[in-house]
Amino acid sequence: MFRPSLHKKVLGAFLVLALVPLALLTFYSSRHLSDLEHFLRDSATQALDAQASRALELRAVMVADEISRFLVAVEADLRDLALLPREPEAYLSFSLNHRQEIWFRAGTNADPVELREQVLQYREIAFIAPSGRERIRIVGGGVSSDLRDLSSPANTTYLTEDYFQQASRLSAGAIHITPVTGWHVSKTEQLGKASSPLEAVEGVKYDGVIRFSAPLRDAGGRLEGVLVLSLDHRHLMEFTQHLTPTDERFVVFPSYASGNYAFLFDREGWMIAHPKLWDIRGLDRQGRLVPPYSSDSPPEMVEQGIIPFNLLHAGFVHPNYPEVAKAVLSGRSGVMDVTNVGGSHKVMAYAPIRYSGGPFADGGIFGGVTIGAELSQFHRPALAISEVIRREITHFLSRSWLLISLTALMVFLAAWTLSRSITRPLLQLIAGTKEMARGHLDTQVVVSSHDEVGALSRSFNAMARELEERRQGLLQTLQDLRRSRREILRERNFKETVFENIETGILTLDSEGSVTSSNGPARRILHLDPQEGTVPLEELLRPWPEILQVLPEGMGEGREDVWSLYVQADREGRSLTFRLALLPLAFGEEGGQILTVEDLTERVNMRHRMERMNRLASLGRMAAGIAHEVRNPLTGISLLLDELHDRLLQQPGDQNLIRRALEEIERLETLVGELLHFASLPQTRLAPGDVGEVLEETLFLFRKRCEKQGVVLQEEIAEGLPLIPIDGAKLKQAFLNLLTNALEAMPRGGSLEVSVRLERDEMRISFRDTGEGIPAERIPLVFEPFYTSKAGGTGLGLAVTHNIASEHGGRIEVQSSPGEGATFVLHLPLPPGARNL
Repeated sequence: MFRPSLHKKVLGAFLVLALVPLALLTFYSSRHLSDLEHFLRDSATQALDAQASRALELRAVMVADEISRFLVAVEADLRDLALLPREPEAYLSFSLNHRQEIWFRAGTNADPVELREQVLQYREIAFIAPSGRERIRIVGGGVSSDLRDLSSPANTTYLTEDYFQQASRLSAGAIHITPVTGWHVSKTEQLGKASSPLEAVEGVKYDGVIRFSAPLRDAGGRLEGVLVLSLDHRHLMEFTQHLTPTDERFVVFPSYASGNYAFLFDREGWMIAHPKLWDIRGLDRQGRLVPPYSSDSPPEMVEQGIIPFNLLHAGFVHPNYPEVAKAVLSGRSGVMDVTNVGGSHKVMAYAPIRYSGGPFADGGIFGGVTIGAELSQFHRPALAISEVIRREITHFLSRSWLLISLTALMVFLAAWTLSRSITRPLLQLIAGTKEMARGHLDTQVVVSSHDEVGALSRSFNAMARELEERRQGLLQTLQDLRRSRREILRERNFKETVFENIETGILTLDSEGSVTSSNGPARRILHLDPQEGTVPLEELLRPWPEILQVLPEGMGEGREDVWSLYVQADREGRSLTFRLALLPLAFGEEGGQILTVEDLTERVNMRHRMERMNRLASLGRMAAGIAHEVRNPLTGISLLLDELHDRLLQQPGDQNLIRRALEEIERLETLVGELLHFASLPQTRLAPGDVGEVLEETLFLFRKRCEKQGVVLQEEIAEGLPLIPIDGAKLKQAFLNLLTNALEAMPRGGSLEVSVRLERDEMRISFRDTGEGIPAERIPLVFEPFYTSKAGGTGLGLAVTHNIASEHGGRIEVQSSPGEGATFVLHLPLPPGARNL
């Protein structure tokens, strides 16, 4: 009976396992690799085409979403404009503040240039009275004096527009939106002497609008007028004018001949943005809508380009055009193959522009976006990858045959050598392990080889002896690790709790002066971002040069004692006070330091306010004493001069001098009266009151004065303000002082914004003017008594206002820069639970 040895078995197994697969691989490769090439090429082509289709469709969807958001923003602008005062200045400011960038070509056909300009978003803004007469009209960034009677469509810009009639019949809150409206541009007008739209730089440009209009009605529903925003059509064209599916992605003007361009159409199928301007919906010079291009259109009209394009009537050009329009109107996006009028075969992605404002509420579709790619351009990536696959597979086949031949020879030689080197020592190792299995644990496996198999047998003998010892050691180590882990976690949790909840900011520094960690209070006080890893101290504290400037003193080499210092910093109009301290973290060469930061701003500010109140109290007592002492002599002098004046009837010159003296004494008595009023303000009597109501009463007295002075008063008083303890009379006096100062700072008119809002645990009353502003060096002095920069002023108004704020438990702050106006903010504290009232 044939009994092959282990050597022969291993050798035979190696040869079978290696050479048989090689033979099968050779047979399979020669038979199926060509099929694989075709399969990969077809699969890659289909996958790349599908990916390109999805990418093109996704781009169309993204553009459609941008247009949807743009239309919603225009509608929001219309509603914002309805809230403005119906004054030309307000409408003009609104117009000038709404601009968008336009990228266009200029120059000549032979020497075109690209320009980017900020263009008004709204070509016209108008307020129309119920009679149809325009009351306000803003055109091209200026107030127009040409006010038309739009009750007759013949008086509109395009002769047949009825947006006033349509809007005036709507209920409050509804809006009316017109289609794209403009004079139709013919092919000859656009091209001029150029042969294609791409070369036509000097030609006529399409000049159209989309009008958004809304009725303004009073509380009883009576029509007060109609508000109209006329969107410049160019801003709508900007969404597709520059799109191209080529590697450029964006161009100033696309090539219609290549088929690589995008266009827009409305829900009626009309083109509203296209490289060929004569395809866009338009009116003739009598205001009549030009009929669309259809199969019945005369060839001469098509050649002259005097008719626009409508997708719903373009089935004769390609049957997929109406299908695209119908898909968009049903809310679907996708990709279709089409052929345009110019004969370009292309793939066209489309997506609906979703918008439900005004007349679009029934279907929720404004129109559609399409992006076209010429077929050869569209399939270029697939064709390129197909060629790469074919070339690589051919190369692979040639190398594979050589590799298979060499592998077969090497496998035979390696199998012979490896079989002999493995089987002989393995047989000896098997015999030894059988003895150990019988219980002879002292059996030693003797292997004469010095290779890995011999090392394995020696390791096997040592492993048996050490296995139990290591098992016991591992168990003991595991218990120690568990105990150490619990202790480390307990200590870490304790330190993290203290580190993160202490009010003082803490930063740990290594021996190199870099920050290794920082707690929450430090990040909150210094407005730092959470750090990862070690950060250089100079980089972390770059926003605080005041701190970086003094730290080297405390971080001197060899310092082991505690160092501390108070540091002042100015941020956002506030003066901040920090206490810095450096403590040694460890001693020796590897030691570090702890930097602590305490925010003492409120404490310092409170001390300054107390000092100022004491100083003002002393000043008030002194002013009262001086005023009482001066008033009586002034009264006597006035009486004597008056008597002297009557006796000098025959001396007019002397009488004139006496009258001037009496005027100066009267001015001095007025100053004495203001001193007494400042020094002896009536006692504050606080009672729950509505700050918003007090402010509205005060503003009522100032509205007429603002109108006479040309100051636009803007009010923003939050609703539902809680009642807080106030003295209404004194608070009104403080408001009068601040409003008077604001008006005096704007002698030539400007804007005054007054607002009341709740923030955290206080109420903030803000007065912001656009006057000449206050220099930085004068800001700390504005609340000091007798300090003034106005001729004839006493300098007591803001000092009295400061006292009133302090008597209410609050404070007043000022922020200003020369030429940028000033903002005075009165902070009044809220009593506990006031927000819930």
